[in-house]
Amino acid sequence: MDRVRRRIGDKRVLTLVKAFLKAGILEEDGQLRDNDTGTPQGSILSPLLSNVALSVLDEFVAQQPGGPRTGPVERAKRRRHGLPNHRLIRFADDWCLVISGTRSDAEALKEKITGALATMGLRLSPDKTLITHIDQGLDFLGWRIQRHRKRGSNRRYVYTYPAKKALRAVTGKVKTLCRQVGTDQQLDALLLRLNPVLRGWCGYFRPGVSYTTFAYLGHYTWFRVWHWLRRKHPKATWKDIRRRYFRGGSWPASHSRVLLNPTTVGTSRYRYRGAAIPTPWPATA
Repeated sequence: MDRVRRRIGDKRVLTLVKAFLKAGILEEDGQLRDNDTGTPQGSILSPLLSNVALSVLDEFVAQQPGGPRTGPVERAKRRRHGLPNHRLIRFADDWCLVISGTRSDAEALKEKITGALATMGLRLSPDKTLITHIDQGLDFLGWRIQRHRKRGSNRRYVYTYPAKKALRAVTGKVKTLCRQVGTDQQLDALLLRLNPVLRGWCGYFRPGVSYTTFAYLGHYTWFRVWHWLRRKHPKATWKDIRRRYFRGGSWPASHSRVLLNPTTVGTSRYRYRGAAIPTPWPATA
């Protein structure tokens, strides 16, 4: 609340925020339990306050030698002397610290960060905190980030592509939807629920090396819809189903829509901007 007061002077807003934090939790048995720590799970206030609380982490990392405030000349000098440089990438309470140095440098910085977060009553989750080399890779915000050798050359590059966990999640959702929509309904009802899921997932993973994953997802979804049609018409032949639902093409279609082919979404690459991301907020001292 002290950090919120630095930005907001309206006492009515501060009172409302405090009321959110003091609000109790209604349990399954109908009893109201007092809440004296944290924010209610699913509260609209949680993402905001997580950013406010973890701004401590941003400030701590920025003040460390070799951090984002260190100029390019100083960073090059530190590399020559074997000293680490680092950058922080954070999205709400998910964050990744990229270090150019040794594992011992990473472990030492982890201990310092643990102490900085303790001042806000926060602690690192042992199950979710990982120190790894870029060659082994890591999963972050649904992406797999790992360095590989480029095919046909000896050069190695860092690639970002959808993580296996994210792919399992979307294929599981496709499978569930094909079970939830009964075969007594029209194909259009199934496509109406599948296409937004595919479009949203592919839109999120579009800026990366995702074409192969998109092709697999399209192949999986095609067969799921095909099996749904076979259940709908158990006595029909392949030619009958294709003539009725494929409209002369290779993808299932109703009268008003076609099953989205993920490979048609296309992929792009992020333009590297470093720390030059516009923000409406002035830097705090």
